[in-house]
Amino acid sequence: MNRPIKKVAIFCLALFAALFVNANYIQFVNASSYSSHPDNRRNLIYAFQNPRGQIIVDGKPIATSTPSSGILKYQRQYTNGPLYAQATGYFSVNFGSTSIEHYENSLLQGTDARLATQQFLNTIENKGKSGGSVVLTLNAAAQQAAYNGLSKAGGGKEIEGAVVALDPKTGALLALVSAPSFDPNSLATHDTKAEASAANALKSDPLQPNLDRALSQTYPPGSTFKIITSAAAMDNGINGQPVDENTVIPSPLNVLTFKDTTASLSNDAGETCGNTTLIQAFTLSCNTVYGTVGLDVGGAKLQAEAEKWGFNQTGPSVPMNAVTSAFPKNLTFDASVAQSAIGQFNVRMTPLQGAMMAATVANGGVTMAPYLVKQELDTKGNVISTTEPKQLYNPITSQQAGQLKDMMVSVVQNGTGTAAQINGVQVAGKTGTAQRGTGQNALAWFVSFAPADNPKVAVAVLVQDNNPNAGDVYGGTLAAPIAKDVIQAVLGSQR
Repeated sequence: MNRPIKKVAIFCLALFAALFVNANYIQFVNASSYSSHPDNRRNLIYAFQNPRGQIIVDGKPIATSTPSSGILKYQRQYTNGPLYAQATGYFSVNFGSTSIEHYENSLLQGTDARLATQQFLNTIENKGKSGGSVVLTLNAAAQQAAYNGLSKAGGGKEIEGAVVALDPKTGALLALVSAPSFDPNSLATHDTKAEASAANALKSDPLQPNLDRALSQTYPPGSTFKIITSAAAMDNGINGQPVDENTVIPSPLNVLTFKDTTASLSNDAGETCGNTTLIQAFTLSCNTVYGTVGLDVGGAKLQAEAEKWGFNQTGPSVPMNAVTSAFPKNLTFDASVAQSAIGQFNVRMTPLQGAMMAATVANGGVTMAPYLVKQELDTKGNVISTTEPKQLYNPITSQQAGQLKDMMVSVVQNGTGTAAQINGVQVAGKTGTAQRGTGQNALAWFVSFAPADNPKVAVAVLVQDNNPNAGDVYGGTLAAPIAKDVIQAVLGSQR
């Protein structure tokens, strides 16, 4: 072989070696990054080649896969889509997945390692692959009652709001509703033009129907926060003296003034209700009393108490991640402390946090971790995992919880929450009417649980921007009736 030909041969061999190394690098070393790349259409096509597992509520599937024509062989369908939209989320050709569809994707799609043996046997038997299923904790009757309640609250006009219901003893979510809602079927269609049109409509809607107000938004809690302020008083005392529900709180009758500002704090509509017991002030939701309590306890201790209940902590995962509820840190001005004590200023909480707050009182002072997935099933419907309840916080003693329960029962029996009364059932609750900026209606809140002596359900209701006159927005008139309906639905379904 002459010298030039030898050089060419060596060069060609080097090219083949480089090609071999590169091919192996792509196929083995870098395979996972290419496989998971969002522009890899093969993954998308593969995801629609086999039936996805079901999402189940009360024994009935609310999300299924049905045969479809075309390159994508199966299409996701949602029964009562808007009713369960925030829980199920959607599984979309072009917009990915959200909520349970996202967090339980590997099980639903059938790629979960726990399904490997079944998938292998299915392949041998030429049955094709399929996904496992997810059983949710939701109570269908409670979910419907919450959805209907929010739909009716606007008096024919679309509103914004949320309802969260929990089993206070386990943390299981019994209702999870955000209003307005949307139909996930519109994003699950294989008609790409229709899918894009639906996505654009959701994006341009000023009410943001695909926003999960129950978990991903925080709001001023208003007087519902007086539950925590009461607990702070019981923990720390006032004027150096112990505090219980019958302690008289020396306070202004109708206006609380501050040394560091010309601002003042008054009771709603200027009522006179100072110099009264803690339970009476709670029943009537007296701002002057609770502002005084906040000033005596102090900003630092109020903050510490709020954090024991979950404020300023990482929001729980249900498995969707809830945002953090917040209590302002390093409060120095008296007006800010007093406003924070009644759930205003910069105090913010999610509706989930509101339900957890009520559930903590209901459960003797113990906060259980909220969860939405009851069980995971394999491809044949066998249970492969069951969620075990676990304790999250323990902010108050059982004795303090008992006193707070008495105070919440008094609200429903004799105070601002009488619209939540149920014949034959003792309901405990706290109303809240949170003021916002100029030109914005107040927020109507109600947090509650029942039966008071053996709680089966804790509920938080938020009604936002329902478009009545601003003076008509009260937790006791707008939110409490919805909570009543949800409680009745849960108790009725458990008989």
